[in-house]
This record gives sequence, structure tokens and C-alpha cells, in this order.
Amino acid sequence: MDYKQLIITIITVFVLLGLYYLSVLPKKRQDKEIKKMQDSLKKGDKIITYTGLSGTIDEVLEDRIILVTRPNNVKLSIEKWAVAGIDDRTIE
Repeated sequence: MDYKQLIITIITVFVLLGLYYLSVLPKKRQDKEIKKMQDSLKKGDKIITYTGLSGTIDEVLEDRIILVTRPNNVKLSIEKWAVAGIDDRTIE
């Protein structure tokens, strides 16, 4: 293998590593933050799910939560992984 091929191979490896750091690592970091938020949910938190449901947590179980929706106080059981985030809007 001559030097041109070696240099091209080394550059290709560095480019692939750069693409990995620019695309995969930020997604992993975001997934960790979401998992941390889901694990720290507690009764009374206002949340929104990936499907757009919003409400207040009535009970936290091991891998599920009981969500109370407004205005009819309907209780729903949903998986923790379905929680997209804390809902900072006011629920009337």
C-alpha cells in the first residue's frame, strides 16, 4: 500500500469518527436527559406525552404512571417512556 492510500484511509477514518461525534453522541446525551426526567417524575407533576396527552400525575408506579386529565378528571395509566416532558403550560 502506498502513502496516498494510507493517507486517504486515515482521513476517511477521521471523517467517520467526526460524523459519529456530531450525530450519535448528541442523541445519546438527549436520551439520557429524557430518561433522567422520566425517572424523577413525582405526584403532582404536570406532564405531556409523546401522543399529546397532558395532565397531572396522580400516582407513580415502577414503570407506569397514573395520569389525571382535565376537565373531567379521567385517570389513565401510561408507561413512563411515553412521557415527553414536563408541561409548563397552565391546565384549566
